[in-house]
Amino acid sequence: MTKAQAVRAGGGARRLLGWVIRLALVLVLAAGWAAWELHAAGSRAVARLQDVTATAVEQFDAFIGRFSAAAGQFDASAVAPHGRIDITVRMLRVEPALAPAESLFLYDAAGHFIAATVPLQPADTDVSGHAWFEAAAAHPGGPMFMTTPAAPLGQGAGFVISQTISDHAGGVVGVIGTFLGAPALRTLITPPVLPPGATVSLGQAGTSPPMLAFTVGTAVSHPLLARALEWIGEMPRIGEIAEVPGGLDLRIDADVFAGLTVADGRPVLEHGGALASAIVILLWLFRPRRRTEMALSPAATRPALPAPELEWGWEIDSRGRLVGVAGNAPTPLLSAVGTNFLDLIADDARAKDLREAIAERTAVQDLELCIVLPGNPSGAARRFRVSGRFVADTGGYWGTAEEIQSMETVKEAAD
Repeated sequence: MTKAQAVRAGGGARRLLGWVIRLALVLVLAAGWAAWELHAAGSRAVARLQDVTATAVEQFDAFIGRFSAAAGQFDASAVAPHGRIDITVRMLRVEPALAPAESLFLYDAAGHFIAATVPLQPADTDVSGHAWFEAAAAHPGGPMFMTTPAAPLGQGAGFVISQTISDHAGGVVGVIGTFLGAPALRTLITPPVLPPGATVSLGQAGTSPPMLAFTVGTAVSHPLLARALEWIGEMPRIGEIAEVPGGLDLRIDADVFAGLTVADGRPVLEHGGALASAIVILLWLFRPRRRTEMALSPAATRPALPAPELEWGWEIDSRGRLVGVAGNAPTPLLSAVGTNFLDLIADDARAKDLREAIAERTAVQDLELCIVLPGNPSGAARRFRVSGRFVADTGGYWGTAEEIQSMETVKEAAD
């Protein structure tokens, strides 16, 4: 490998390293942006899950409140057996407010039947041995929420919500309650909107398993998204626990990113477009530039030239464009930086000699050229003695020029 080839190879390696550094910068910025966007999207999804969980708690709380209000309309006098018809009529009026509950029933303190809004089954005249009744009678007040494999009035397995009725002395004289089947309770505690794959559960505080648990839909999280979340340290699964009346916990677990919508993707695209534009602008602003001011290339890259009477220096690139001038260069040449140097030469024959030397990468020595300076009147030129040599690391030429005689002076002498 020649010295010139080695220099060019070194320049190519430096340019490649520069582009690798730029690409790494772009990737770091893109990764940082993606992590920030994923975190923001996760925060929005968590906030939505908290909202729907609060909605579910409010729905269940409202039902318990309706039941308490209905149960509060029945006092100790309602427990008297002789008032069954009157009590049943009052229950039928109150029951619609308890939807989706299926009935309303009343038992005395011994568990004997008083009244109900549905036909009585023979086995339901005495519930003193039922777990839900014993728990309710042992804890005055209410409401109390319990699961039961055999609810009163023949409804089967489900959930009983009950409340005690006390006399003026504070003693329990009866228990009033309503019944919810599993489908009805599921409808009651399911928020209007949930992420796919969300699990809803309801149970006694601190106990496991819950009394009721079910999953809404199917999780649709993309595996690549899950890996990205794991990479940035996000926890894609969260749980919200909320205590409701009766010592119950309502819990909603969901992969919050499974619920991301098109609306969530819009800011990602907008911010991504803004980031890409900013990166392009930064790369353009800080792109490497060839120096076009008066100073020439560093002295270490210029070959030494025998120019004992150096007047000014010039440099052109591999395409013949004037890169810069130095020293006592004519002022008009400053505005010619960036133009083709050969286009400034008025003498075609001499310009041909210079063009051939540049093509063959050979040195020129004391070549007399007529150079038309930008901004001068038509035909006005100056004659210079030009020398120069090929510069291997740039592919251009660096040289010196010395003015011989102004062509304007020659024309004036001839006139």
